Amino acid sequence: MKIVLVTWLDTNENSVGTWIEKEDLDKSEVCSVDSLGWLYKETEDLVVILADKDTHDKDDLYGRSQVIPKGVIKDIKYLS
Repeated sequence: MKIVLVTWLDTNENSVGTWIEKEDLDKSEVCSVDSLGWLYKETEDLVVILADKDTHDKDDLYGRSQVIPKGVIKDIKYLS
């Protein structure tokens, strides 16, 4: 499997967790996230990456998988 760095956009919630003034709300932006992992699958609609995998691929065991919709992906860099 290839190793990739996926940059994608995620939702952002005001960290105060309470009422927020319009001026502060207008400054709010989405979060940009970098996720690094083995590329398990890429389709027209999504990318699946893995943080962990069985060393010998014998048992098909994977850990900390992420399914990222293509609509929020800004960039994919193939590292190996």
